[in-house]
Amino acid sequence: MKIRKRKYHFLLSALLILVAVSGCQKEPPITKAEYIQHIVDYVSSDSLESYVSWLEGMGTRFALADNHREVAERIRNRFIAFGYLSARLDSFYLTRTFRGIDYSTWQYNIIASLPGREDDSICIVGAHYDNIVSGGDPFTLSPGANDNASGVAAVLEIARIMKERRFRPKHTLRFTAFAAEELGLHGSLHQAGQDASAGSSIKMMINYDMIAYLEEPSTTPWLVNIIHYDNSEGLKNEAAELCAVNSTLVSYSDNTNYNRSDSYAYYMHGFRALFFHQSDIESTYHTVGDVTSVCNFQYCREVVRASFALVLDKNY
Repeated sequence: MKIRKRKYHFLLSALLILVAVSGCQKEPPITKAEYIQHIVDYVSSDSLESYVSWLEGMGTRFALADNHREVAERIRNRFIAFGYLSARLDSFYLTRTFRGIDYSTWQYNIIASLPGREDDSICIVGAHYDNIVSGGDPFTLSPGANDNASGVAAVLEIARIMKERRFRPKHTLRFTAFAAEELGLHGSLHQAGQDASAGSSIKMMINYDMIAYLEEPSTTPWLVNIIHYDNSEGLKNEAAELCAVNSTLVSYSDNTNYNRSDSYAYYMHGFRALFFHQSDIESTYHTVGDVTSVCNFQYCREVVRASFALVLDKNY
């Protein structure tokens, strides 16, 4: 009888151990590709539209207008609201002649950083926030919804998601809104020059400029232009592969306008940069008609998803 009881207890113990072990088995770890796809799904077209509408509502973001510091402060405060408590203005002095009148002003880049977990290298995610109109009075009305509130919206949305998901990047992420691009890339030339002088290790610079317009939304596939430089072709190829997996877009690279936005300033200082740009140019470019209603925020969302995937890939 004792032998039977011992045998019974032995079998019961073995069964309990088996159940316990099987119950403790973990799901297979999520892959890097799966993680990236999961995070980019948080990009919201509604959020992008809200940022563009908010920026348009400032009336003008022309670099020489009287409200240009107020505009910079409001963008900085949006980063602070996301949790970037050290977001700051970086000032530089600009002397510029516009329509026959000389102006001397302080200009303000806005910088918000997410510290890296491994080293002091930096990935920059940026876009210019100023705008201009060629036919009207930019001092009073220059809505600049697509050019370039859409680019700033991309930077804000990525910054928001990074904070909300408590992402810890490998390299420090520096989210930057550049001033005075429309007057000659002044904000990015100032910032890139500072980085070069300091010997900063810039892993890459991602630039957004005009990413929310489609001439024929019903025509697919939607395209995105990933402009690159002679030191960033490999980076562009990586971006194209991630674009194909993490968005509905088909990417191509037409470098005709390589020197017409802030990425060029970083290239001039030897840093690797990419410039994400829509495939179509709207008739409202640099006019008071560049308003939120001309933008397609489903398309804008796909551009942000495609580029965000590269940021995540380099900082996994």
